[in-house]
Amino acid sequence: YCTTNFGPFQFHQLRIIEFPGYGTFAESYANTIPFSEAIGFITKSSKKPDAVDLPFYVTAHETGHQWWGHQVMSAYVEGATSIDETMAQYTALMVMKHHFGPESMKRFLRFELDRYLRGRGQERNEEFPLYLVDPNQGYIHYNKGAMVMYALQDYIGEDKVNEAIREFLKAHAFKNAPYPTSLEFEGYLRKATPPEYQYLFDDMFLNITLYDDRALSATYVQRPDGKYDVHLVVEAKKLRADGRGQERAIPVNDLIDIGVLDADGKYLYLQKHKINQEKTDITVTVDKLPAQAGIDPVDKLIDRNPDDNVIAVKKQE
Repeated sequence: YCTTNFGPFQFHQLRIIEFPGYGTFAESYANTIPFSEAIGFITKSSKKPDAVDLPFYVTAHETGHQWWGHQVMSAYVEGATSIDETMAQYTALMVMKHHFGPESMKRFLRFELDRYLRGRGQERNEEFPLYLVDPNQGYIHYNKGAMVMYALQDYIGEDKVNEAIREFLKAHAFKNAPYPTSLEFEGYLRKATPPEYQYLFDDMFLNITLYDDRALSATYVQRPDGKYDVHLVVEAKKLRADGRGQERAIPVNDLIDIGVLDADGKYLYLQKHKINQEKTDITVTVDKLPAQAGIDPVDKLIDRNPDDNVIAVKKQE
């Protein structure tokens, strides 16, 4: 994936070396990944449908570092790890998206969301926006960064994001100082982003933005042609937080996913709608009997209570 989308791999082999489970981490050196047995070789696979394949996830992340941190070194300034670690996270999520399918990405995004929310809840000093992240704030450059980059490619297209990344890599790979900063990297991404999505950078990179979205009601009516009209009422709130956790409400004027699922959890409808008020009525048409519906059903946005985003669809009386 990296060679196809970013640029060539600089070695002829890639080795994974197991070490005993005294530590639970993996690292990425030149063509070599030391990998703890505790998170890889003796990890038991969970039978839960929403379980994350941890060894696959870690391997994809560390392989991504052969580009991010090895081919491109970030400047030693605020936000440095939003290039090194966030891009390794993006690599891992894209590899998993293509390996497991986009429908399965909710489990990985929920994993990232839970860890980010837990991390910011335990922050004892100050939470920084992604572009200023401190190297010790893993919950930001790993977990929030993964969500931000996944959302960006979902909004503007994976091909456009990867084209911007290729240009960035071409400009900085294997070069000495001056090294790139997070703002310079953001500039490459901005150039590839259409005007209607530029607000994503203010929300996701430059500020701490939270959502409180939920589905209030969902009903369906079967039409004479056999299709189903689904009427959905959703609520959307948007908050901006400072580094100390103080929040203020800001107007919502966003493109947010609206989804309808069947009884097997397959999407019958998943499209972005412009949401510009707190409560919105939406009607969509699907081909099969709907079972669930909601707002941001895949958990692409940072919502502190994502469990109320999707509800059961009832037959309209």
